[in-house]
Amino acid sequence: MRPTWNDLELHALDLHIHAGTERPEAYTLLDLVGYAVATGRRIMCLTDHSGRFLGFSRKPLAHYEGSIEGWRRFAGEVQEVRERFPDTIILFGPETGFGGLTSDAFAPLFEAPGVDLFLGEPGVAPEGMSHGDYLIAGVEDIARCRDRYKIPGFLVHPLRDVINRICGKTGPSPAHPKHPQFPPLESFADPRAHTEEVLGVDIGRLAETCVRLDVPVEINESDFGRILGQNHQSFLDRYFLFYRSLIDAGVSVVLGSDMHNVEHPACTPFFPAATLGVTPRDIRFLAHWLGQPGRGT
Repeated sequence: MRPTWNDLELHALDLHIHAGTERPEAYTLLDLVGYAVATGRRIMCLTDHSGRFLGFSRKPLAHYEGSIEGWRRFAGEVQEVRERFPDTIILFGPETGFGGLTSDAFAPLFEAPGVDLFLGEPGVAPEGMSHGDYLIAGVEDIARCRDRYKIPGFLVHPLRDVINRICGKTGPSPAHPKHPQFPPLESFADPRAHTEEVLGVDIGRLAETCVRLDVPVEINESDFGRILGQNHQSFLDRYFLFYRSLIDAGVSVVLGSDMHNVEHPACTPFFPAATLGVTPRDIRFLAHWLGQPGRGT
């Protein structure tokens, strides 16, 4: 049976699975989706980076050529796989950097048949602009893109650049982690003000923008894993304060593993979501496909 509000669990929700040109040559799309279903995903979004289909990528591309026709072929294969898993909600859409959300060059990706949603991806803030102001401008562009193409979108991994700059990705010391442990949050007279300074984000302004424009924010497992990978507990405390503040202000969240390769699998972010007190019914974005939650649904 297809999922309903009454039987969803956090681990079953994954709106960020890279299934296109980074999928190893040996694996079909059916292989990848079969794995996702076998590991408990009941609602998923298959995606790929938009620039790979507009000639922007210098990396080798598997399965699909780097063109609009390649994107349409990808979309067609997603539709075929949907028919093999009628009890699973399989969504499809591009992950697009902030700069592409309002660019006419990206329009064919959003207008292609089979696109259900899109993921708005921040990169690095322009010189002289705070990360928070950059995110707010991006949220505004996500709303414009949604209204232009009449498909919903959300903000993915909002703290990725900050995590990379403070915690790092991986590598030997002394390069990583890039910043030592911070003092305990409780040692600060105003932990939120301190966290905003560390992140470069006015959390209240970001929350107000997300709520006003109805743009959800992703809890991203890759973000969480990078923090844990550097054993950076003090940054994790600030990460949780950031999300708790957004949620308390009424911002809706979505969950995404950001899995790029089934040979290196990733879980959905059910643990950080549960730690933040999120339940499946709090993920209001799913109403686009499940309807509004109510009795018997």
